[in-house]
Amino acid sequence: MDNNKPTIQITATGKVVVTNAKQVTLLDAEGKTIATRNRFSLCSCGKTLDAPFCDGAHKN
Repeated sequence: MDNNKPTIQITATGKVVVTNAKQVTLLDAEGKTIATRNRFSLCSCGKTLDAPFCDGAHKN
């Protein structure tokens, strides 16, 4: 696997982890760009206070 290629992985717990995301464009519902970092997790439970990113709130 190319170590620089963006990867989206669904973990066993359902978390969506994006790695090597420097060239990934993440858009909100209105089509506006959301700033990202090279690795991030997307929330799939809806409990996060940092949407669309996972902040671990599902553990509480």
